Amino acid sequence: MDSGARINGLRIKRSRLTRMRTWVWREWCFWRAAWKRVRLQVVILVVLLAGGAMLFRAYEPEKSHSLPEGAYYTWSLIFGEPPEAFPRDKPVLQALFFVVPVIGLLVILQGLLELSVLVGDRRHNERAWCTVMARQMRNHIILVGVGKLGYRSFTLLRRLGEEVVVIESDSTNQFLEDVRRDGSPLLIGDARREALLDDANVTRAKSIVIATDDDIANLEIALDARKLNPDIHVILRLFDQNMADKIREGFGIRVAMSTSAISAPGFALRAVAPGIVGGTIVNDTLLVTLRHSVKDGDPLAGLTVADVMRKYSAGIVERKVSSGARALYPPPETVLGPGDEVLMQGPYENLSGLEKLGRG
Repeated sequence: MDSGARINGLRIKRSRLTRMRTWVWREWCFWRAAWKRVRLQVVILVVLLAGGAMLFRAYEPEKSHSLPEGAYYTWSLIFGEPPEAFPRDKPVLQALFFVVPVIGLLVILQGLLELSVLVGDRRHNERAWCTVMARQMRNHIILVGVGKLGYRSFTLLRRLGEEVVVIESDSTNQFLEDVRRDGSPLLIGDARREALLDDANVTRAKSIVIATDDDIANLEIALDARKLNPDIHVILRLFDQNMADKIREGFGIRVAMSTSAISAPGFALRAVAPGIVGGTIVNDTLLVTLRHSVKDGDPLAGLTVADVMRKYSAGIVERKVSSGARALYPPPETVLGPGDEVLMQGPYENLSGLEKLGRG
């Protein structure tokens, strides 16, 4: 099973309240954007109706028009349905009969056109709509590059309930449809352009994950992001670990990860012992995740979880008993016995002393 499938199988559930909040937020984004697009037309229409109402009151005092009645007369004129006979002896109202339909229809049609464009952008997840959504976000995460690493990162972040803005330069990328289906903002273009980072609302983002396969481009994007938002948390993918270390120390980027440095420990350790299922390096210490079966006479038999922590400086991540039942992070007083299978994590030099390392 590949890592993508494992991520999809994670037991992380987003509550109905969270999903409802996301839906409400997206609708709010739409109506706010719609208002920004048509507010000028609405103001002109209101002025036109109010002005027409006052003119009807002023030039037809004998009819004692109320303001709502005058506004209704003006509204009727917009659609070419005069509410009364053409005023033969009142030039101002005559002009109103000709001018109101032209101005009113133009304003209404322009407003409808703006709304139809916005609805189309939203339906097809186009750049304009994605920019609208991104600009409403706060404390979100920007993901640059949707290759295999980027897409798996995106999947996990969304499963964790994080709001993500995705930037991808390749419009034919195989994972773009999944991003669009999710509904997250997707911006197509080169993230080295500051305008694209601005569209992703980098100044309000809490983190940026840069996962393209170009080290120089990744570094340039990271520096641009830090320039626009000095407090942003940068997760940078680099293939050269020496460069990653220098960047972390010299540029103040909080996290600089080399893909090879991340994958190499787990990749190599599987050749050391089949029971080792993963590994990483923390402060020059090699930490391994080991699956071990407890048998009669095993060093772990009779020890509690707390004893294992004291003796091996290792934690028990999972315990599986002979019946098949599993428990994550069993209590410290749990006693391990023959037939148990444990998933341990700790320094390699401490766990390597276990008899028949990883053969369970």
